Parts: sequence; C-alpha cells; structure tokens
Amino acid sequence: MNQTTDSELSASIREVIIQVLSLEPGRQLDDRASLYSSSVRMDSLTLLQLMVAVEERFGVSIDDEDVMNAELTDLGSLVDMIRDAVAGNNGDN
Repeated sequence: MNQTTDSELSASIREVIIQVLSLEPGRQLDDRASLYSSSVRMDSLTLLQLMVAVEERFGVSIDDEDVMNAELTDLGSLVDMIRDAVAGNNGDN
C-alpha cells in the first residue's frame, strides 16, 4: 500500500479546503487562521460540505461525533482532526 507522508496528506487536505470554500487556488493557509474569520468563512454548512468532500477524496468515513467533539478553532485544528481521521481509517484493514 502506498504510504502518504504527513505533509503530503496535510497538503491534500488543504487543497480540499480551498476547493470547498472556493478560495483562491494555491493560496497559503495559515494554521492559526480562525475558521470563522473573513478569510476562511467556515460555517456549519461549509463544514458539512468539507467533511463530505474529504470522505469522497480519501475514501474514508469520519464519524459525526468526532467532528462535534473536536475543538475546531483554527485551520490547524481542522487539518489535524481530518488527518487523524484519515490516518485512523487507513489503518483499519
């Protein structure tokens, strides 16, 4: 099985975020950027759209409770939560 490095996975997650949020392609996203800032513009609907896109892109299932229990305050926390979910799903063989 092809192992994706942590940095490659984080970059892929950021690509999905940029697509879902309709941000400028290739945009650099600061891990400290608030999800609810004017630059990121995350809300409950875009979070749902993002989770669906991540599940489709990586072929995983992310439990709704994991999302609800995660302390999602900034972009870094969102990327970490998704990365952990993807890594955990890929380990379930």
